[in-house]
Amino acid sequence: MKNSIHKLALKLGNNPALALKKIIQGGLVLLFGVLIVMTADRVIAESIIQEIIALLGLIIAGAGALWALVGYLSMSVFRIYHIIKKKD
Repeated sequence: MKNSIHKLALKLGNNPALALKKIIQGGLVLLFGVLIVMTADRVIAESIIQEIIALLGLIIAGAGALWALVGYLSMSVFRIYHIIKKKD
């Protein structure tokens, strides 16, 4: 388990440019999902279709949040872990 965490930290923490791209992409996908939810609430009449579209927007927003979180962790936590382990 510890070895796999170390390999993951080395893989994700070595490329801050890629991590920044993941944060930006995740943020944009999150905003797109929120836009879908807001559009479903304001434009579409109350029905089961509105709820399905809002659920789709929530799923997209959640995926974007997870993608941005992976980018953030790659940029910060895994990078710090990599620096600490490099000194050992």
